[in-house]
Amino acid sequence: MKRIISILFIFGLSAAGCIGDSPYDPQAQCGTPTNLIFEKGNNKLSWSFISQGEGYFEVQYGEQGFTLGKGTTVVTNKYFYNLPLYKDHKYDLYVRKNCGIANGRSHWAGPVTILASNTTTCVKPEYATYSKTTSSANSSIFDATVSWENDGVSAYETVLTTSSAPPASGDLVFAGQKAIYAGLSKTVTYNFFVRKKCADNTFSDFYGPYPIKWN
Repeated sequence: MKRIISILFIFGLSAAGCIGDSPYDPQAQCGTPTNLIFEKGNNKLSWSFISQGEGYFEVQYGEQGFTLGKGTTVVTNKYFYNLPLYKDHKYDLYVRKNCGIANGRSHWAGPVTILASNTTTCVKPEYATYSKTTSSANSSIFDATVSWENDGVSAYETVLTTSSAPPASGDLVFAGQKAIYAGLSKTVTYNFFVRKKCADNTFSDFYGPYPIKWN
């Protein structure tokens, strides 16, 4: 099984924060998050969102006054995210919904400007997603590109296995990257695991098993 690590592609960010990803203004199809709340104790940003359906949220953050498109972007399918912030630093926080190919992305909500009162502790990832490709419909193998809840700062360990048991260790991946697995069998269900490397060189618990399969 060939495994390739490549740089994570930033999700088509708009410097203006309100330009859509297609000429028909997809923001009209994808509601904007509201009620942004920041909890200082655990550097947790939460929000409300009325519409349901496919997609996930994109959180972008950076030093106070940064330009949208120049910050760090993370993704989550939850209505909150614990940000990896540093004590006594001021940040601007934004969030928007990615509603999928048909409905595009919402407008950015924010900024919420905050002063971090502590440095975030090490917590495990809680979300992963993947895309898959194959050379032809008749091929017996496929490739999978996996990304996960990545704080843009930390390193991570990743594992792809057929076992559902958490592994003892994994392959080290640096911040802002994703994993590409080539030559996977279309008849096998694989399990993906990922964990965060902490500042003191310990590790969080593994997130997973997250199933990856052709059908």
